[in-house]
Amino acid sequence: MATNPYFREYFGEQDLLDDLVVETIKAMGRDMIYIPREYLNRDIIFGEDTISQFKNGYIIEMYIQNVTAFGGQMNIINKFGINITDRVTLQLSKTRFDQEIVTKNSSITTPREGDLIYFPFNKSLFEINYVEDKIPFFQFGVLNTYTLTCELFTYSFETIDTGFTEIDAVEEDRKHNMYKFTLSSGPVIGTAVLKRGETVFQVSGVTGATATYANATAEAIIVEYTGNATYVKGVSGTFVFGNIGTQSIKGVTSGVEYYILGATSTNVNLSIDPLSGYAEIENDTYAEKADTEINFTRDNPFSEECT
Repeated sequence: MATNPYFREYFGEQDLLDDLVVETIKAMGRDMIYIPREYLNRDIIFGEDTISQFKNGYIIEMYIQNVTAFGGQMNIINKFGINITDRVTLQLSKTRFDQEIVTKNSSITTPREGDLIYFPFNKSLFEINYVEDKIPFFQFGVLNTYTLTCELFTYSFETIDTGFTEIDAVEEDRKHNMYKFTLSSGPVIGTAVLKRGETVFQVSGVTGATATYANATAEAIIVEYTGNATYVKGVSGTFVFGNIGTQSIKGVTSGVEYYILGATSTNVNLSIDPLSGYAEIENDTYAEKADTEINFTRDNPFSEECT
C-alpha cells in the first residue's frame, strides 16, 4: 500500500524549519571564524600536507553544544610533555554556510576535516576532526545543519595569514629572529655542555676567566645546541666572531666557554609551551628535576631511591 501523499510532502514546513534553525542559532549561538585549509603539496596516499596554509577567514554564527566544559581528556602529561586535548562540538546551519562561505569561495561546498574554527571565548583555534551532516535525521525530509567535532589545533609551522589579527598572531608570536653560531669543536673552559634555555654572553675581545657576565657586551638565549652549530634568540648587543682565540661565548649557568667562528641570521617559527607561553620545551625542565631527585645509577636499577 502506498504512503499517504498528504502527510509526506511538506515543502512549506521545510522552509519554516530551516528559518527556525537559522533564527535559533543566531539567537543562542556565537560568532566564530571558519578558516579553510589550503593544501600546497598534498600527499594523496597519506592524505596530508606538511606545508599547508590558512589564507582566509569567514565569520559565521555557530551553536556550542558543550554547555558545561570542553570535552576530551583535558590536560595530560605524557612523554612528549603537556598535551592539551580540549574538544568542542559546534552546530551551524547549512543555509547560512552556503550564504557566508560557499558563495564567497566556490571551492568549498561543505565544512571540511582539517579546516579550523576560531573560538573567541578563549581565543583558541580548533581543528575540525569530523563533520556530521545527518543529525537531526531528516526532519521534515531535509537535513538543515552540520555538526562539527573539533579538537584544539596543534600548530605545525603552517602559514597563517587570514587578515584577522588575533588569528594571525598564532604564527607571528612564534616567529623569532635567530642566529646560528658556529663554535669551536671543543670547549675552551669547562667540561659541561651548553643547555637549551641557557643565557650565553660575550665580552668583545676578552676570553678566559677575565670574561665575566657583569662586563658582557652581548647576550642571547640558546634555543638549540647541536655541537658546534648553536641557535640563539633574544640577542642583545652585537656578537663579534673571528678566528680561534679571538672571540668567544660563555654560558652563564654552565660556565663553559667556546670560541665563536661565525654567525648567520634567520627568521624561524618555534613551538610554544602551551602553559607558559614561551618557546621552550617543558620536557627539558622535567629531565633536569628528575636528575636531582632520583638516583638513576646502576646501584639502583629501579630508580626508587631518592638522593
